Amino acid sequence: MSENPCSYEVITASELAEKLKVRESWVVEQSKRCRTHDPIPVFRLGKHRRYRWGSPEMNSWLERRASGSMHAIRKAGSSTKGGSK
Repeated sequence: MSENPCSYEVITASELAEKLKVRESWVVEQSKRCRTHDPIPVFRLGKHRRYRWGSPEMNSWLERRASGSMHAIRKAGSSTKGGSK
């Protein structure tokens, strides 16, 4: 048998919030293009927001967010260590 090309799960904002360990309101806000330069990938089913957990778009978004967080941590850490040559 061949594998289903849609190997992702369609989930709600509440379910995504649970997976990311954040508030649902944060997920909703971060899904709006007007609120952030890199919104969470979302699609609409009527008035409902849905997310593709495990999709290439969601995985890329998560990678960008993780990379950005690590960059911010390293940048913050490097400025506090100081050190002169």
